[in-house]
Amino acid sequence: MDGETRRHRALAEPARTRLLEHLRGSARPLSADELARVLSLHPNTVRAHLDVLGEAGLVDAVVERRTRPGRPRRLFSAVPDEAEREHEMLASALASLLEPLPDGDGLAAAAGRSWGHVLVERLEPGQPATAEAGLERVASLLRRRGFAPELGRDRIVMGRCPFRELALRYPRTVCALHEGIIEGAFEELGAPVALERLEPWTTPTTCVASVRRVGA
Repeated sequence: MDGETRRHRALAEPARTRLLEHLRGSARPLSADELARVLSLHPNTVRAHLDVLGEAGLVDAVVERRTRPGRPRRLFSAVPDEAEREHEMLASALASLLEPLPDGDGLAAAAGRSWGHVLVERLEPGQPATAEAGLERVASLLRRRGFAPELGRDRIVMGRCPFRELALRYPRTVCALHEGIIEGAFEELGAPVALERLEPWTTPTTCVASVRRVGA
């Protein structure tokens, strides 16, 4: 059985799809017991699903480093999909070219806006373009890209940066690219909400996108 067939079979079970989506949205690796509690499944059922996802190359596992007595847990995280890897390679190439330029951050933001227009899921036909609908769509985009967003009324807190190593190497352009993606996504949706500012590294693992209600 080839890898593509394994992936399709692994995701044919809705519970495994839910499990994988939760791992993709998590800011850190999770144990089987943690996943079982969140998804209301038996831990043994979760472990069986994780085995299938692991064999399909969709989930990776590491053994926890413990500083206290007790058996170390296995911690699971989602493996980046092909689209994520492609975007990371594109972002890396773009950042390395633009970082030395005086207007590199502006060019990166413009490229990000173009990506945001393409990547965001449009609203359903007839769905009102409310601020809440726009925020949900942008949060969904960030979740799919591995940023582990938490949505508030006037901000999106991102608990994970899938481009962390790249952002530490090219902070000016990578953060501008990320900011542009969010701006472009809001523009595409046409909802009465827009990005106010992106605050990188408000904690060692967290970035915050503050938004404003247009016309409010």
